[in-house]
Amino acid sequence: MTAASTVCSDTTRLFRNASRDARPRLAFGTKAETLERFAPIVQTCRVPDLFYFTLALWRSDPSAVQREIRKRFGTGNLAIRSSAFHEDSATQSMAGAFRSVLNVPGQDEAALVRAIEEVLASYRSNHPGNQVLAQAMLTDVVMSGVLMTHDLTSGAPYYIINYDDESRRTDVITGGTDVSKCLVVHRDAPPDFIESPRIAALLAMARELESLCGGREPLDIEFAQTGDGQLHLLQARRIAVQKNWNRAVRTRLSEALEQLEQFCSEHFKPRHGIPGDTTILGQMPDWNAAELIGAEPGPLAVSLFRRLITDSVWQEARATMGYRPAPNEPLMLTLAGRPYIDVRNSFSSFLPDGLPAALESQVVNAWVDRLASHPEFHDKVEFDVAQTAYDFTFERNLFQRYAGRLDAADQNLYRDSVRALTLRNLSLSEDGSLSRALRTISRLEDQPPTGPRSEPPLRRAFALLELCRTQGTLPFAIVARHAFLAEALLRSAIERGAWTADRLEAFKRSLVTTAGSMARDFQSVLSGASSPEEFLKRYGHLRPGTFDILSPRYDQREDLFHSPPNAGARAPSTSPKRERFELTDPEKRAFQSLCDEAGLTLKPQALFDHAAKSIVGREHAKFVFTRPLSDLIECVAAWGERMGLTREDLAFLTLQDLSDTLSAPLTRDAETHFQSLAHERRSQSREMRGLRLGYIIRGPQDLYVIPQHRGAANFVTRKRLEAVPVVLSSRMTGTSDLFGKLVCVECADPGFDWVFAKGIAGLITKFGGANSHMTIRCAELGIPAAIGVGETLFEKLAKAGRIDLRCAEKIVRPLAA
Repeated sequence: MTAASTVCSDTTRLFRNASRDARPRLAFGTKAETLERFAPIVQTCRVPDLFYFTLALWRSDPSAVQREIRKRFGTGNLAIRSSAFHEDSATQSMAGAFRSVLNVPGQDEAALVRAIEEVLASYRSNHPGNQVLAQAMLTDVVMSGVLMTHDLTSGAPYYIINYDDESRRTDVITGGTDVSKCLVVHRDAPPDFIESPRIAALLAMARELESLCGGREPLDIEFAQTGDGQLHLLQARRIAVQKNWNRAVRTRLSEALEQLEQFCSEHFKPRHGIPGDTTILGQMPDWNAAELIGAEPGPLAVSLFRRLITDSVWQEARATMGYRPAPNEPLMLTLAGRPYIDVRNSFSSFLPDGLPAALESQVVNAWVDRLASHPEFHDKVEFDVAQTAYDFTFERNLFQRYAGRLDAADQNLYRDSVRALTLRNLSLSEDGSLSRALRTISRLEDQPPTGPRSEPPLRRAFALLELCRTQGTLPFAIVARHAFLAEALLRSAIERGAWTADRLEAFKRSLVTTAGSMARDFQSVLSGASSPEEFLKRYGHLRPGTFDILSPRYDQREDLFHSPPNAGARAPSTSPKRERFELTDPEKRAFQSLCDEAGLTLKPQALFDHAAKSIVGREHAKFVFTRPLSDLIECVAAWGERMGLTREDLAFLTLQDLSDTLSAPLTRDAETHFQSLAHERRSQSREMRGLRLGYIIRGPQDLYVIPQHRGAANFVTRKRLEAVPVVLSSRMTGTSDLFGKLVCVECADPGFDWVFAKGIAGLITKFGGANSHMTIRCAELGIPAAIGVGETLFEKLAKAGRIDLRCAEKIVRPLAA
């Protein structure tokens, strides 16, 4: 064997000196050469034994190569890996372009030859300098993954760690064959923010490798850890896309992060008049901001959502029902333009009004602590964290969640207050809050459009805004809270054995909602039984992004009714025959027993009447309030057109920007003023995209160490299927053949209901809760779904060739093409 084809011992090849850096820097070579150079000098990890050889040597003397491999590695299993001469260069990584063959039996000569030839064939080049790398397969692998020392897209100063600690394989992350976990750590994160010893070890390894490479080279590191705790370096290469990065981004993001840390440190302190010692910020608790306006909404959408819901409507609605008022307290904050719900404010509004301040704080503290310990409950706080109704598991949860926090007197007071609030709101009397809210919605539905069409569009927009707030979102919020109350009672009855999850689904399928009517009407248009004009007169205002001016309305989509050939013949009914739902006699007795035990003085049928009225009413109220909201957005667009502004410009303005023009005229050209404002905010938004923020922030440490959102999905039905995914966006104007496909959407609201008339096999959403619109809709139609799967899993599923969805087993996973 020649020196060029064996492991090199010439240390002069290990380092080169940078002209502006006195520290020696490791000289990168091929994959094999780089590993070889790291092997004798790394302290925080080890490089598995390796042997590499060139194509020229393999072609001239393959027997010698095989003898050397057997001599070095014996008969154990081998990894035969690529190490092409143009792989892992400073300008291109060629990641995944070449073949590697794992678990090759060392004693099987034919298998070894096949593996080597497979790797060489993948190069599609006969360059004599191409190499093949042989290594012993690692055993007892407990974790493997890839660590980037900077954000790959922007160059932002984060360590990005994608890892798998379940499969016990080394190729899960690099092969993209399964769902990984992801952790993002800011490069300036204080050591005490790193709670996991194994993550701390990975960061130490990354920093050592960076130091050996001169301290400035962004690296892509492949690693594995074995059961003895030893870290193994499998690959280290330069990040090739760094040439595309804006180098100023690090300074800008560091400044922004410092400001966010100061804000959170102050905001998380106790606050006068607000129960609870601290808070949590989350994208999905309570009003599910990320689902309704998106994880990175524009300023106009944010300002609309605030005015219509999170400034005051949210707490006004609950106060009407007997919950604790929270006046002058916004529910939503924004961090670098991203929406977060203030959980302390949210939880305070779930308390019955009139409790002593000390008891209020004790309960809110218990809820905040539970969410901090179980962040996977972030989109289910009304069911798994806070107790917002006296359901049939209240006593059990009272004991489990407040042990050592509430004395007997406090428990009795809290119990009696929640029970009284629940009984009050289960009433269907004409003066009850549910009946009053539904009457207000009916008045809005019957009311003609506000203001004459000749009125200036911006003034008309603000008239519609006030109408939408007082007669739309406020009563909707009341009805929605009633639906949550009903859902909590019905779910808790399953836990108590009064009925089953299948029977709950059957009950929901018996309900006729506005969404169900729309799907039937849509199918009627496709079949030719009714006209598009009739459909659009009733539903034309809907848009997939309810608050987004860039999301087209139904009546702005020329392709809305376009269908592939024979789609009507293939599509299953979107409105299965409604079966009358009736409780069985054993169920009636079980529910009555639960009501009697809980002190809820009502019959089971009254409970189900309330549930039906609130669930159907919620969907109808949402449909009704979206009309004035959609119309006001179009008024803003019309005003913008007169000003020479595009919808893209308008998306970066706020309601305050617009209302100021009605009372304080501009002193310079309006088009120039607003375009400049939009351009500045667009630039700020672009800069902040590199800032990594998690779905939940429990304190300043979560600004520096950020687990990616891996949601505990809400599964609908108990069905199982395997299908091809199709990803849809709220801003898309074209449609594709969705028949038999698994539709994937980030934030699904009523504007996406048209998909149910396309014969879809199932639905997957990134965001969404147990009581979100699409959860209800899929239950109504019996369509299998995984709602709110989280960021990490959603991205994997969206790129998969096929998806395996098993609702009964609560499993959703990507499959190979």
